[in-house]
Amino acid sequence: MVGRARSKKTAHYPPFLVKMSHRGQSRFRFTTVDGVKKLFPIGTVEQEAIQAAHVYNLQYRPELGSAFSLSEMTPFRKAVSKGRKDKFNRPLKDWLPLVLSRVKKEERLSKDVYRNLERDCYRLDEFMGRLPTKSIKLQHINEFLSKYYSELSNRQLNNKISNLKKVFSYLADESAIESNFVLNKKQRRLTREDYTKARHDLDIENYQKVYDAAPLFLKVAMSLTLETTHAVREIYRLRYRIYKPREGVCGILWNPDKEVEYVDGHAVYGMLYVHREKVKKSDASTVAIPVTQTIKDIVDLSKTSRLICPYIVHRKPKQQQRGISKETDHLYQVHHHNISKEFSKVRDSLGLYSHLKKSLRPTYHEIRGLAARMIEQQGQSATERMAHANAKTTKIYTGTSDIIWHQVPPVEVMPKSGQK
Repeated sequence: MVGRARSKKTAHYPPFLVKMSHRGQSRFRFTTVDGVKKLFPIGTVEQEAIQAAHVYNLQYRPELGSAFSLSEMTPFRKAVSKGRKDKFNRPLKDWLPLVLSRVKKEERLSKDVYRNLERDCYRLDEFMGRLPTKSIKLQHINEFLSKYYSELSNRQLNNKISNLKKVFSYLADESAIESNFVLNKKQRRLTREDYTKARHDLDIENYQKVYDAAPLFLKVAMSLTLETTHAVREIYRLRYRIYKPREGVCGILWNPDKEVEYVDGHAVYGMLYVHREKVKKSDASTVAIPVTQTIKDIVDLSKTSRLICPYIVHRKPKQQQRGISKETDHLYQVHHHNISKEFSKVRDSLGLYSHLKKSLRPTYHEIRGLAARMIEQQGQSATERMAHANAKTTKIYTGTSDIIWHQVPPVEVMPKSGQK
């Protein structure tokens, strides 16, 4: 359907500029390439509106300025026709679910990485979801980063830029944009200072203060992290008993008939298998840690709750829950977020590190660093125990599984008199 011809009074107006009545006043209205209709401020004279519309069209609709030809449709009609016929030039919000679906199917991202990408896509939808994809420019990306991520560190900002490059590479692959222009976005140059840890370390004295004031489930979690050096994402998944090592499962395989072996002077009751969530693709992500007397005592401590639960770290919910969260499979299992929050809550209730900003105070995660330092002080290497790299370890092949478990030597991190 052909649009109505302009009247003689407005025939000289640039394309997409109209004069209309709005709330009893004569106003100029202009339609952008995004399809948004914008009113000029009250008091704008005709010449100002014409000049502004003309400059905008030259910049964002260069096809309107092409040479006139009798054999072709007018530039105005061509621009309108092109916009109507391009089935790929849809609002960004229509494409984002498809992008996320493809990423989930085609890339083996960890839960946290995928969740961050989802969060970035949600913000993209919020900021520019209505824009047709082929009208999005690098300028929009810069404005988006400035609005949402201006206060991030250089390393964090580079991660966000990488996420945007990923999203727009899929858009280009779907023909939603002509090419991935986000590749032209320059990432921040990183220096040694950018890799310096900002959060303060946790010392053994303050660890003990938090431990003494902690509820039972947090005592158990803290002790396990200190002895194993592993993060809360592994600790909350530790099972009392497993019958064979399996991918993605963390738990204890006890010695047959409760036998006690002695290795390097340490009593060993079994093997604690840990498959790290964060680096599960790495060869070093699977670790077998001997269950020493200290670890066995921690397990026995957890059983004093008298709750029946397959997980070592557990508690009875304070109030009736609607269900079980996605990342847990038992009502009494404590989600890793709740373990971390409880640690920070106890730390602050004791007034520890109150002279520091909250963002700089040591969190539950700093127990790993404390454990590593204490192991190094004993003359042992904490590298393979923490599943950080491929150091010299004993490799255990578990039957038909292709997974190689790296056995580390028995170490008791906390002196036996340190915890009760």
